[in-house]
Amino acid sequence: MASKYLGRRRSYNKYGLLLFQQKQIEKNFTFLKCNIQNNVLICIGILQPPDCNSYKIKIEYTAGNEPKTTILSPHIEPNKHIHMYKDHSLCLYFPPDMRWNEKIKLHEYTIPWISEWILYYEIYLINGNKWEGQESPYHITDLDMNVNKDFD
Repeated sequence: MASKYLGRRRSYNKYGLLLFQQKQIEKNFTFLKCNIQNNVLICIGILQPPDCNSYKIKIEYTAGNEPKTTILSPHIEPNKHIHMYKDHSLCLYFPPDMRWNEKIKLHEYTIPWISEWILYYEIYLINGNKWEGQESPYHITDLDMNVNKDFD
């Protein structure tokens, strides 16, 4: 009988973690509207860093996993120079430098990293397609991408 309730508790804890993340995001970034669907926190909004164009972004997060971040518009064609995977998700950090877990707060890391990515992308467009942002010691490929079974 105990194992029956343990399964429920685990789901409740995941939902609680997602709800905490949602409340922190909406408190600190009012441009994002979030909801939880099938144990995935989904946040969508228009992000416009200072002196930049506006970008519609989407964040998909399951508790304890690296969030999937995507630029929905304007359309950006992925290529290895702009740190974007073929599925249009962004490469925001070097995985060996940070092991993602449920204690990492999206509002402190992910959203500022998206803003920084946009700044570097706009610089990339201005300076002749040269990425000025920090890069990993080796090029990360789609095989290195954190694939989360809870998405798509």
